[in-house]
Amino acid sequence: MKKQLIALAVGGAFCGVAFADGGSVTVYGILDAGVMTASKACSNAACNAPTAPSASLGAIPLSGNVAAGSTTGSVTAFQDAQMLPSIYGLKGGEDLGGGLKAGFTLEGGFSTANGTHNSPGIYQTQIFGRVADLTLGGSWGTVGAGMQVDPAFIAAIATEARGMTDSLSSLEHWILATAGLQTSFALQGGIFDTNAITYTYEGNGLFIGLLYGFGGVAGSTSANSQTSIGASWTGSGVTVAAGWAKGNSPSTGAGGTYSGTGSEIYHVGAGYATGPFAVRLQYAVFKSDYNNAVGQVSPGSDVKDFNIGFDWKVGANTANIAYYNSKDDAGGPLTGGKTTEIALMDTYSLSKRTSVYAQLASVKVDAFTATTGPGLSGGLGGVYTPVGLTAVAGDTTTFFGLGIQHTF
Repeated sequence: MKKQLIALAVGGAFCGVAFADGGSVTVYGILDAGVMTASKACSNAACNAPTAPSASLGAIPLSGNVAAGSTTGSVTAFQDAQMLPSIYGLKGGEDLGGGLKAGFTLEGGFSTANGTHNSPGIYQTQIFGRVADLTLGGSWGTVGAGMQVDPAFIAAIATEARGMTDSLSSLEHWILATAGLQTSFALQGGIFDTNAITYTYEGNGLFIGLLYGFGGVAGSTSANSQTSIGASWTGSGVTVAAGWAKGNSPSTGAGGTYSGTGSEIYHVGAGYATGPFAVRLQYAVFKSDYNNAVGQVSPGSDVKDFNIGFDWKVGANTANIAYYNSKDDAGGPLTGGKTTEIALMDTYSLSKRTSVYAQLASVKVDAFTATTGPGLSGGLGGVYTPVGLTAVAGDTTTFFGLGIQHTF
């Protein structure tokens, strides 16, 4: 679980180069590549028939419902990042003496399919599109400045059913709920927070993180800003975690009209590990609302997700079975759907740095769930699968994936 947290936040295994002045620079990365099959793919015009105000948020379109039955059969495709993101990064630090240390992290994402810069669900041009920060810390904790991983998201990894794998986990709810935040910078405001100041403390099994992202909007201290709190504790086999994150829409005109997405996410979870077995369960709420340039409000989403997962580790092999039940309680003509998922995952470590994996998942999606774009219901089985951001509404889709992962 700790390995998963490190890999998602700052890249996993490290190799470093030391300098005479006591500083060091580490180069690290992850490559995750494989093949995935979806039993039902939706690729004709009916899959993206807009029934809401037309808009574009970053690279994710706002679209309407997927017509039930508008499938074109199965699809098999090369799939990047089924388990963990493919990333590269630089991490450095300097001992300043007296227990004080300075550091930095520069991290970007890419797709192994084509080498394009990539951040969850959105292709980017930024070289360091995930993390770009400076830190100063000691035994009292660490203060950071720059683009950073949201602390509520970090805390959520500890108790998520599948450890927040890139595909087929509640990571998809985070992406869809926050995709329109900080529209001047197209990264997801609920995962990678820009213009942020943080305080974190880690020790004795405890993680605490506080973050504030400045909105930079004249005349308003809250518009376009991000606030997040996350905490987790592990001891004697028990893990507990909770978090809260809120992103505000940027104000764009007189009368309080907005453009972009506002969101609020909170979660609580617990886990227990004994011998080769572990269990994790989590309850999370993902709220978002979309307001277009003329102040029209699309139906907001209010997704409540419960997930539970079980691990069984034997030697170098770890098996996981997980269950997700997600329901959008916002109501309205485009929302109110339900998604259920049962997923099996098996990972075998060939070495400390290389592993192979297989996964099988069944995702059942209501007719009003498989819509894309913030402010609408986002069913599981979309991001980082061959289906893309449009799942098949009113039907059950089976996913099967194989892959290999290497860290450096």
